[in-house]
Amino acid sequence: MNRKLKITFITLLIVLLALISFVGLFVQDTKFMKNILPEYKLGMDLEGHRAVTINVSDDTETVYYDADGNEVEEEAEGGTSEEVPVNSEENLTKENYEKTKQIIENRLKDLAISEYLIRLNEDNGSITVQMPEDDMTDIASQFLYRIGRFTIEDEDGQVLMDNSNLEMVQVGYTTSTSGTTIYLAFTFNDDSVEKLKEITNTYVESTDEEGNDTSKQVSIKVDDTSLIDTTFDSEISNGVLQLTLGTSTDSEMINAYLQQATNIAILLNNGNLPITYTIEQNRFIKSDITLSDAFIPAIVLGAILLIGFIVLIVKYRKLGLLAIISYIGYMAILLIVIRYTNLVITMEGIFAILISAILNYILLIYVLQALKKTDKNREEYKNVFNKSMKSMLLVLIPTMIIGIAMCFAAWLPVYSFGTIMFWGVLIIMIYNALITRILFLNSIKE
Repeated sequence: MNRKLKITFITLLIVLLALISFVGLFVQDTKFMKNILPEYKLGMDLEGHRAVTINVSDDTETVYYDADGNEVEEEAEGGTSEEVPVNSEENLTKENYEKTKQIIENRLKDLAISEYLIRLNEDNGSITVQMPEDDMTDIASQFLYRIGRFTIEDEDGQVLMDNSNLEMVQVGYTTSTSGTTIYLAFTFNDDSVEKLKEITNTYVESTDEEGNDTSKQVSIKVDDTSLIDTTFDSEISNGVLQLTLGTSTDSEMINAYLQQATNIAILLNNGNLPITYTIEQNRFIKSDITLSDAFIPAIVLGAILLIGFIVLIVKYRKLGLLAIISYIGYMAILLIVIRYTNLVITMEGIFAILISAILNYILLIYVLQALKKTDKNREEYKNVFNKSMKSMLLVLIPTMIIGIAMCFAAWLPVYSFGTIMFWGVLIIMIYNALITRILFLNSIKE
């Protein structure tokens, strides 16, 4: 392939990439055209967020006593009752407020909520959480105030086992000809293995001499909602109780069972809340940054970019034009990578994009300036280009290392800046070593 054909081919390829990146890649979807490129994932500071506030509950519950003053499940003849707060005064402590906040934060992490802010009012225990608005938001909102109480109860409501007996809950599945079965595996601690063994030997299917069912069942509950009322077929001696949630061959149903099982596991593995809460606020709050706010900065950046392009053409002529083509290709690829790697873009992430763009421009200027002082010889161009790239690595590699370090940050703004900076610099090095090099070296005759 001759040099002009190479330049033409790469230019057309860059134009195609630019159209895909800046406009989209559309395919027919029923009656409409659909952009198959992933949407940009924006942070809460750019797209808005859900604000959920939970307050310590001031509700009461009715407690019943029999004639002898013993607490019973329901109203008894000759007995009494009283209204008791669901949260006792001695339970409303700063320590329990902090514990509640930590449990909620652990739940959000296990739910893989990418970004959240959590604030605790230490005076009254009120907790406010801000998180992105997406498919997981409604589920996450429930995890802020659900107690997470696990119980195994007999038919009279007597608690046989609770959270204190649990070690962990895991999600599992098995496949067979009948479909995929999703189940929960409740692993009990060492002190509770014998208790579970006793329960599974007591609550079994049985009939009397006349064939009447005399089975005693237990109810496995989460937050007083029964998962199953059951008897046991055999003794469980290993301390692991498996509970099947559903079997199906339909992928949507399997995913639904899997999501349900995962949610229960997350709820129970992080412990139950020491305080009962009620939801006070659950609403979407728009971002303070609007399109009108971004209009003037966008115009200014566009003007700066245009001036930069003009400088390239005026000062470096043909090489300057090729540098512009290369620059557009770089930006197109960077934005496509950001889409497909699902990087969350915050304001700090936008700054990382701008810094990457500036670094790429500086690299092009640095290389062009070196080539301008060189005789128009292909071999000499190659040597100067390679030498210039190596010199720029002294700046780019430390920048990329800083970006990598920021990728491990727990705070999303820092993480967003670091990940975008990492990809921006990595693409600068690879893209210019391949594409820009071909464009520049083929700009002169042999």
